Amino acid sequence: MTDVLIDSVAGFLTGGLVLSAAWGLFWLAISLVGLRRGTCGQRIVFMSLVGGSVPLALAIALVWWIGDLERMTAVFAVGLMGMPTVLAGFGLRRMPDGQRAGIHLAAGVRHLMDDLLGLHQGCGNCHDGHDHIPH
Repeated sequence: MTDVLIDSVAGFLTGGLVLSAAWGLFWLAISLVGLRRGTCGQRIVFMSLVGGSVPLALAIALVWWIGDLERMTAVFAVGLMGMPTVLAGFGLRRMPDGQRAGIHLAAGVRHLMDDLLGLHQGCGNCHDGHDHIPH
């Protein structure tokens, strides 16, 4: 019984760490493009690198600690899907304005990406929601 609990918790933690690492590496890619364009600084790139590599290192250490890939059981796999399921549930809940929380998150990500990539610099930071073609 304790093995089942340990495997499911380890899977849940690993799933969360992998999601966090993917999020950090996503922002690393965006910030590297922004750095190349001169629209964001090296600090943002560094923080994105840390945000992607630290959870990835922790996930690798956790998988190593539980006994490498040979010990991966179905319970671990179910635990691994736990954190993405929780995030999907949070993304599907309704906000006070009636929209889903995931829609708000996507809009916020899009806005931050536009700022980091400097898409509104040529038009005086218009933020009208129109699409710009990067130069």
